[in-house]
Amino acid sequence: SAEDQREEYKKKHEASVKKMDASQRTLNENEKLSLTLVQLINARCNKISERIQSIYKFKFENFLSKSNL
Repeated sequence: SAEDQREEYKKKHEASVKKMDASQRTLNENEKLSLTLVQLINARCNKISERIQSIYKFKFENFLSKSNL
């Protein structure tokens, strides 16, 4: 279902963020991303997550309204 798919991608995203954070701690200073870049990546990921939630909410509400007809 759409909800299962959303949860699957959410878990994959969280795992990727954890992996990025862990790699930032272990790399030397020349290999690390700048703090600003990491913040921009995190902000962008948050915006994408918000948009995905909005899309699922819209689809769900649209489905409910059609089923009530």
